[in-house]
Amino acid sequence: MMQRSRDLISGQLTLDYFMRKAAEGWTVAAVEWVREVEDSVPAEPISISFTEDLPYGMQLSGDGLHLEANPLERTVLLLILDKIVQEKRITQIATELNEAGFRTRHATPWTPSSVFELLPRLIEAGPALLKSSEWQEVRGHHGRVH
Repeated sequence: MMQRSRDLISGQLTLDYFMRKAAEGWTVAAVEWVREVEDSVPAEPISISFTEDLPYGMQLSGDGLHLEANPLERTVLLLILDKIVQEKRITQIATELNEAGFRTRHATPWTPSSVFELLPRLIEAGPALLKSSEWQEVRGHHGRVH
């Protein structure tokens, strides 16, 4: 069961406040900002997503203080790496991801360009992926590379 709490804060937020809440087991679920404006300025809600700034394959931890592996995205990275090792074309990789039911971070089907855009991230994450037990398991299904 998830318990929620909404604190109304006057004055400055302090690191001590966040540390105390974290020590009590709370994690940040949302941040709401308010300010005084002139009556002529209509108030419009602003929504910001930090997901775009997170490296693919990573997610914000439950405590909101660090990054941790996103299991689904990590699986996609491993599958793409495996397909590259098998010398599959990027168009084939996109098709196979879609056929396996995977979707992009935006819940859209994979395209060759969306796979291509992940290549820099794959290069960055590659060394850790290649050392992982998940990689050994993926490669075990395909045998040795010829």
